Amino acid sequence: MTKIFKTAAVILLMGAVPLFAQEIGGEVANGAEMGSEVASVSEKTEENGAVESEGGKKNLAEAGGETSDDIPEEEVEFTSFPKELSLAGDFSAYITLPQRAVLDKDSYSQKDFEILSATPDESGLNIEIKAVPFSLGISTFTALTFTGQDGTRYVSKAVNAEVKAVDTGIKEKKLLDIRSPYRPFNYWNVFWLLAIAAIIIGGYMAYRRRRPYDRAALLKAFEEDKRPLDIIALDRLDHLLAGNLWNDGEYKIFYVNMIDILRDYLTLRFNIQAHNYTSRDLLRILKKMPEFKGDLRQLGDLQRSADYVKFAKVEPTQAQRDADINNMRSIIIDTRPPRLESESKEEKKEVEL
Repeated sequence: MTKIFKTAAVILLMGAVPLFAQEIGGEVANGAEMGSEVASVSEKTEENGAVESEGGKKNLAEAGGETSDDIPEEEVEFTSFPKELSLAGDFSAYITLPQRAVLDKDSYSQKDFEILSATPDESGLNIEIKAVPFSLGISTFTALTFTGQDGTRYVSKAVNAEVKAVDTGIKEKKLLDIRSPYRPFNYWNVFWLLAIAAIIIGGYMAYRRRRPYDRAALLKAFEEDKRPLDIIALDRLDHLLAGNLWNDGEYKIFYVNMIDILRDYLTLRFNIQAHNYTSRDLLRILKKMPEFKGDLRQLGDLQRSADYVKFAKVEPTQAQRDADINNMRSIIIDTRPPRLESESKEEKKEVEL
């Protein structure tokens, strides 16, 4: 039985081997056929691409277009180009073209130069090229390309120029002594300088405040005029306006005289040393005086305006001057001394005349 089974197995194997070989051979043949088909398809694709490319060029030519090989070019030369240049110093070169054209963007890239601008004149044919050299010695200004209105390209010739160093005017270099060791800044010196300056300014201000004002001389000058203080002050103000200080542009002197008139009046009217006080101190003192009936706001505006002109050199307008004059008149009229009955009658007579 065992021999029978072995014999049957051998027979089956002998029959299966040819079938298996036939299947493998068929698959190999099929693969070869597929490869030949792929090769034929790729060849057809390349042929079609070549045909389409030739057809595209033919269609572009029929449509009136131009390829990159068909664009005409002309060579042009600079009409003016400096032979010697200074390092990092801008210069101008000129070129003339047959028609209006624009410098291509790629031409701005230079190895030894930087192009700043390309400006045509009114005709559009003469172009000024401004550039800056950044390399010493013989430097090459490479060719520039311009595109004309009809598409023509104009290419300039490359130019060689000698770039020299800037002449500083120093012929000989002198050796300098070695610096002394660096020492940090001493802030205490600044502190002491400021302290001394503050003491000097404070002492001067204290001296001015305590210095007795020559009220007797001022009063003597006013006693020669028998009119009331307010009338004298207003009359002096009118004379100041009638003078030529304002018309001559002497604004500072005009305001100095105007404030002197007001302070003379306040000195005699309220028995204070008005000339020895600052604007702020004068306001503070008058504010504490019950007999002062004037408008402190008007007085403050007047003194502030005068300080701007005297110390800050501000040029006042005529409108500002008129406003300050009106404030001063109001202060004098509001604070004028009481009249005697005889003085009031005399003033009425003068007004009627």
